[in-house]
Amino acid sequence: MVLRERTITPAVGPPGREEWWRCLFEQSEDAQIICSARGEVFEANRRACQLLGFTADPARRRATVFEFFTPNVGHKIEEWLRRPHRRTEVIPAVGLVGPGFLSYLVDVHLTALDAHTWLLAIRDASRRWRMESHVQRLMTAVNSTPDVVFLTDADFKIIFANAALHTVTGYSLEDVLGRPAIFLRAESDRPKVHDYLAAVRKGSDWIGELLNVRSDGTTYPVEATISPIFDANGVLIGHAAFERDISSKQRLQGELERERKYALSILNSLDAAVYTMDRQFRLSHVNDGWRKMPGQHGWLTITTPPATGMPLLDFVTDPDHRSELNYLFEGVLAKGEPHHMEVTDSEKRCWNIKISPWQQANEKIGLIYIVTEHTKIHELQRQLFQAQKMETVGALAAGVAHDFNNLLQAIRGNVTLLQLKGNLAPPHLARLAHIDEAAVRAADITQQLLSFSRPTEDQDSVVDLNHIIEEVSHLAHRSLRNNVAIELRPYPGQLMARLDASRTQQVLLNLCVNAIDAMPDGGTIVVKNDLVELTAEQAAKAHQVPGAVFACCSVTDTGTGIPPEVLSRMFDPFFTTKENGKGTGLGLAIVHNITAHCGGFLEIDTALGRGTTFRVFLPATQPGTARSLPAVAPDLSQGTGRVLVVDDLDLVLEFARSFLLAAGYDVLTATSAEEALILFERETVPIDLLFTDFNMKGKTGLQLIDEVSAGWPKTKFILASGYLEQNERRQIELSYGAHVLGKPYNVREATNLIAEILGR
Repeated sequence: MVLRERTITPAVGPPGREEWWRCLFEQSEDAQIICSARGEVFEANRRACQLLGFTADPARRRATVFEFFTPNVGHKIEEWLRRPHRRTEVIPAVGLVGPGFLSYLVDVHLTALDAHTWLLAIRDASRRWRMESHVQRLMTAVNSTPDVVFLTDADFKIIFANAALHTVTGYSLEDVLGRPAIFLRAESDRPKVHDYLAAVRKGSDWIGELLNVRSDGTTYPVEATISPIFDANGVLIGHAAFERDISSKQRLQGELERERKYALSILNSLDAAVYTMDRQFRLSHVNDGWRKMPGQHGWLTITTPPATGMPLLDFVTDPDHRSELNYLFEGVLAKGEPHHMEVTDSEKRCWNIKISPWQQANEKIGLIYIVTEHTKIHELQRQLFQAQKMETVGALAAGVAHDFNNLLQAIRGNVTLLQLKGNLAPPHLARLAHIDEAAVRAADITQQLLSFSRPTEDQDSVVDLNHIIEEVSHLAHRSLRNNVAIELRPYPGQLMARLDASRTQQVLLNLCVNAIDAMPDGGTIVVKNDLVELTAEQAAKAHQVPGAVFACCSVTDTGTGIPPEVLSRMFDPFFTTKENGKGTGLGLAIVHNITAHCGGFLEIDTALGRGTTFRVFLPATQPGTARSLPAVAPDLSQGTGRVLVVDDLDLVLEFARSFLLAAGYDVLTATSAEEALILFERETVPIDLLFTDFNMKGKTGLQLIDEVSAGWPKTKFILASGYLEQNERRQIELSYGAHVLGKPYNVREATNLIAEILGR
């Protein structure tokens, strides 16, 4: 409503000042009121009428400006209207009360028109207030974030920074305003600064990591986003930087990386190739184990480095193996149980394969394929099995050695008794000598059979191997067929070695017998001696240094050769290719055992249809005094005294009684330890010597000696045994002062020992 109606008459010429002022007053977007110093409203423009709801009601003609504001604002306006000074006053953001709304936010401008009249302009402040409120909230949010935020001008000098800058860097707002932002960067990051400033100038964002410097000189890493700022005309007016301290993140990443490297180092240190796969059997990780293995391992053929995403089955070239592995993979995934298997490749290497489910958070996410070489373990298992077989041989040998030696003892003893008769013709004496020699060889075989599982006391001496092969050729000739010949090739000079001559003869004799069997159609056996220096490979076998001097005794035949499938088993006890009843499978096992015991080793050169050469390498030594055999007395040593012979075999018991009677002794006999103790109790005349067997039914000979030594301390003892271990021999000799006589013993040696003991 217009409080004062006025008719405006158009002017002929240009409008005067009054008309101009009236036009501006009416058309203003602000609500304008002309009032007196007492607040009485004289006139209101169109916008004021709309805003304040003026009408034609005469009662409203006496309205005052105070009633359109809150009481506090009305009092303030009233005070300003009464002030004597005439400058323009502004009351910002006050509440305007009008019809249809409770309060409306406006700015009030008071301008004096003359001494009694004021122009009151009411301007809408709600939009400005909303903008200011929005800015305030934005500033609150920016200051609340722990990330550093700052703005620069076109010269890249800081014009704004949030509160986090002080918290993170230690610089106050006054320290940074107006300074180029480059002072926050470490010297080493200057190239990055140039990069992001160049990006900003091009109008692009830059995202990356920077190293910043705090006020105390310490550095810290940040993730930064640098964005250009443009005005409404597209002119670059600066940039905004948003930076987050990633020190903790980098520490965590470092710890995770160390843990990852630690886990990888463990995986890569394993003596195994480890392949992990997803559920489609694609590789997800491979350790370095495959690099340490041959290209073919565990059914895999690695020709190119395995990489993530490659199907593991692509490395399995054999279709059957690939199909089997695929079946196993699916089975392990379905059942969740690992699968083990041993496989052997074409190079005779043994591989252990383990397929395990790869579980994470109780979910099977794939498979783990582990390949380990078990060739050495397989060899150790084979050696253990070999040792167990040797132990079995020893147990069997111990069971038969006693009876076998007793039989040999009866043979040798009776031969000796026949040789003592002076009326035998020379041909008969020669035959008896051959029988005794055969019995001695049989006794040697028994001892060597026992040596598989028990230590032996070798009769080592320095011998000439040329003499050994000569003796072996004489023995082998007895087994030769008419179509087989033996050729000896001794070393030009003496070829000396320290060893047990009897055992060495047994080694070469076994090899000669095998050579004869390998030539069913006839041929030639060459037995050769030589002196050699070991190669590096040979030295490793003998645990020697390369160039060590060894004697080499070789036995070469022109036979059928050894098939490859037999070659790996030929030294196994009881393994033989001969027909049933024609071989025991112990010959080469004895050869291997004796050679190793002497500190030597074997080599085999064979080819099917071209024959075989066995080379026995033995440590050579300087020439020395060879062991000489004791001279054989023509008759038995004579003596006196009472001797009790104890043996559970009648043949041996009768033979011992016979040669002791022939040597002049008073002889008693017993077939068991229990019977012998009864004789000791019953006899009134002391028994001077107890001559007892070791292995007997009931109490052993050692137990008998123990009881007799306690009851009859003056009695002397001889213990006859086919085999005694070293600790048993020492116990008998030290504890009881007894003498041990090995079976089958020589009668003359026995009578010499008895005469010596009783003669003391």
